[in-house]
Amino acid sequence: MIVDARKANLAANVEFDLIIVGSGAAGITLALSLRQSGLKIAMIEAGGERFSAEAQQLLASDAISPKTHSPTHMYRQRLLGGSTAIWGGRCIPFDPIDFEDRPWMEAAHWPITHGDVAKHWPQALRIAEAGLPEFNAAQAWPGDQEPMVKGVDSADVILDRIERFSKPSHFGKIWRQNMEQAANLTIYTHAPVTQILLHDNNRVRGVRCSIDGRAVEMTAPRVVLAAGGIETARLLLASRETQSVGVGNGRDLVGRYYQCHLEGEVGHLHFLSPSSDLRLNYGKSHDDIYCRRYIWLSPEAQRREHLGGMVLRPGHPSIVDPRHRHPVLSAMYLVKNFIVPEYARKMTALEHKIRANHSSGLSYYGAHIANILRGAPKLAVFGTDWLRRRTLAKRKLPSVVLPDPRNFYPADINAEQEPNYLSRISIGNTRDALDMPRVQVDWRTTDADYERLVRSIHTISAAFATSRTVRYDVEGIDVATLRDLIVPIGGHHIGTARMADSAAEGVCDSNCEVFDAPGLFIAGAASFPTSSFANPTLTIVALSLRLAEYLAPGRTLSI
Repeated sequence: MIVDARKANLAANVEFDLIIVGSGAAGITLALSLRQSGLKIAMIEAGGERFSAEAQQLLASDAISPKTHSPTHMYRQRLLGGSTAIWGGRCIPFDPIDFEDRPWMEAAHWPITHGDVAKHWPQALRIAEAGLPEFNAAQAWPGDQEPMVKGVDSADVILDRIERFSKPSHFGKIWRQNMEQAANLTIYTHAPVTQILLHDNNRVRGVRCSIDGRAVEMTAPRVVLAAGGIETARLLLASRETQSVGVGNGRDLVGRYYQCHLEGEVGHLHFLSPSSDLRLNYGKSHDDIYCRRYIWLSPEAQRREHLGGMVLRPGHPSIVDPRHRHPVLSAMYLVKNFIVPEYARKMTALEHKIRANHSSGLSYYGAHIANILRGAPKLAVFGTDWLRRRTLAKRKLPSVVLPDPRNFYPADINAEQEPNYLSRISIGNTRDALDMPRVQVDWRTTDADYERLVRSIHTISAAFATSRTVRYDVEGIDVATLRDLIVPIGGHHIGTARMADSAAEGVCDSNCEVFDAPGLFIAGAASFPTSSFANPTLTIVALSLRLAEYLAPGRTLSI
C-alpha cells in the first residue's frame, strides 16, 4: 500500500525486515522483485506522488563547480518514480569492455563481470518497457539490417548497433498498481530520510525520517540506499557528521570519483552516399520499440589506442542559433522549457555565446520568429506528425531527427570520463528546510580525458576517410579547442559510492554492501566504478535485480 506519512500518525519507531530509501528506477525495481519474498519491506520516498516545487527545492546545492555544470535539481525529481518521471527513455547496455580492467584509465576496475549484469538485461528491459534484449540492427529490424551508412571498411567503428527506447516509462505510474497490491510492501511518501542509523558496532539499524517536523525512526537489519548518485552521497556524509561512527567513509571515498558524461558537438559528419542509403531516423523494431543506430568507437580500437568509450550521433544545427533558418528548430527553441530536460539542457548549453552575437534580445528573438513565419507550411507538416507520434502516442517518438538535404550534420559526442578521486560530491555549510546540509559539486575531468577524446575523434575520422560514403571533419580539433566544446551536462550522477574489492578502493563490495556498515547497501549509479558512454538507467535496473537476488536468494519475482 501507499501511505502519505504526514497523515499516518506513525509511532516513533516502526520495524521492518528491509528498508529501501528512494523510489526511482533502482528502488522500484527492488520493490517489484521482492514483493513475493515474504520480507516486510518499507520503501521511503521524500516526495509525494506529484511534483512539488517545495520538495524540489530540497535538491538545490550549496555550490557548483564548474558553473556550467547543471543545477543539482535539474535532472532529478523528488517524487514517487524519481527521475524516471523526466528521463528520455534511452536504454543502452554496458559492454564487456566497460567491465574490463583498463590500466590506461585510473581506478577503472569493477569487482564483478559483464556476465553478472548481462543476464539481467531481459528482465531490466521488461521493467523499463523497452522490449527485447536485441541491440543490433539485424536483430531488431529483420527486414532492414544495413549499417547506418554503407561502405566503411574499418574495424574501428561499429555502425549497426542500436539504442532502444522506453515509452518513456514513469516507473512510479506504470508499476504503481503492482506495488500497491503487494501485501509485504508499504510505500511511505512525504517521508524524507535525514539520517542513517547504526548500532554501536557500526551495523545498520534503520533510518530517521523528518515527517512534518517530527522525527520518526524506521528500523530494519538491512537498508538499501537507492536515492541517486548525489543524494546517496549526501545521506552517507550527513549521517557521518551526526554520529561518532563512520558511515561508509572510512577512507574518505564517499562522494569521490563523481562522474558525468563528456558531451558536446565536435566536428561535422558529411554523408556522401545518396540519402536513401543513409539510416539516421528512428524506426520501430519488430517488437514495436523505437530504436536508432549510432556510431560507436569499437572495443578493439579502445584497447589498441588506450581510449575510453565514445559514440557519435548525427545531430542537427543548434536550435539556439537562428542562422539555421529552419522553422522547426526555431520553434523548438521557443518552447524549450517544455522539452525533456535531458535534451533541452544539451540544446541550449552554449546559448549565451550565440546570444552575444545579437545587439539585443529583441533582435535575437525576432530572428527566430522570422524563421517560423517564413517556414510556416513546413512547420505545420512537422507539427501534425509530431502531434500524432509524440504528443498523443503512448509510445512516443524519442526526439526530433531533421534530415539535411546536403547530408551534412554536426557530430553529437557522448564519451566516458575516467574515475577521478578529485571529482566529488561533498556537503557544504548551508542547510535546507529539513536542516540537512546542502551538497557541493566539484566535477573535475583530467587532461588525460581530453587527450583520449581527441585521439578517439581522430580515430573515427581516419576510419571514415578510407570510405567513399562518409567523412568526419575534425580539422583544428585539439585538446585546447575540445575543452571549449565539451559541456558538463551533469544529468548522469555516477560513482559517488563505488563498488570495489576492498575498503581501500571503494565504498561497497561486489554485492553493494557498504564495507564499514554491515547491512547497508547501495543501489543505483552511485555504485558504478566507471561510467561507460551509455546512459545508466538500464544498468541501474539490471544491478538492482542482481541485488534483489542477493537480498532474498530464490525468492525474487520474474517480472
